[in-house]
Amino acid sequence: MRRCRRSSQSTDTTRTVSPQAKGTPAPAGRAELAPTTARRRAQLRASTTAPRATPMQAAKRAATVLRSTQPYLRRLSAQPTPPPKGAALNLYGYAICPFCHLVRAAARAVEAPVALTEVNPLTKAEIAFSEKHRKVPIAVFDTGDVVVESSTIVDELLARRPPSDDAFAGPDARHWASWATADLATMMYPNITRTYAECRAALAYADDAFPPLSAFLVKHVGALGMSMAHGKIKQKYAIDDEREALLARLDVWTAELGDRAFRGGDRPDLGDVAVFGVLGAVAGLPARGDVVA
Repeated sequence: MRRCRRSSQSTDTTRTVSPQAKGTPAPAGRAELAPTTARRRAQLRASTTAPRATPMQAAKRAATVLRSTQPYLRRLSAQPTPPPKGAALNLYGYAICPFCHLVRAAARAVEAPVALTEVNPLTKAEIAFSEKHRKVPIAVFDTGDVVVESSTIVDELLARRPPSDDAFAGPDARHWASWATADLATMMYPNITRTYAECRAALAYADDAFPPLSAFLVKHVGALGMSMAHGKIKQKYAIDDEREALLARLDVWTAELGDRAFRGGDRPDLGDVAVFGVLGAVAGLPARGDVVA
């Protein structure tokens, strides 16, 4: 009888309407769970053994995230911002850009007030209005004209505010201004990016220029990108020792000055202004000590 009861119970169980028949999934048994568990374990092992992103890939991803979190900046910057009342131009640039400093020095020389707009080097949201030209400096004059490239901006400044002395922008002065732009300015970047720590120091201005999150990414992600580009810049300009290359350029300029206070004589000319402006890019940085010494 016991044997029959057990058989009856077994039969009753098989006759019970299963949840699946009512339209709900049946609970999986241990055997059914095994393949799924094995797959999950395989996926976990794959995720833990997958190659990590390189620093450059991580930097690009972080920059992408920052761009995606600031769409409002891109919309607000769709049109160039005119300079405020009393300023001759609004200059978009970086605090450590030698070409931007050159324009600022030229503007001071011709007494043209400048309004500065710091550009985020990761997003460049502030210059979204300039779709084709994505480099700084970019100048927006009080007439609404947008001018790019440092030498062109300086020419526009001189045309709008001609210096009283024709020799200020004479042929010799322009030659040395071109030398400062093409030869001296290219030495600035490799001399402020020799180490990651120097890159961080160069980008410390971000704390005062951008909101906290943007400043954090500029200082860390930007410094990483700058340090990784250091070798490429040296290779591009065939630089062996960046400090020696910079000092060699300064020797050329010192020889041109001779015993004069300025290359222009008693007063600085455009060549003096250009060299002074370019060297302003290393102000407050380790390279400045070697330059001044």
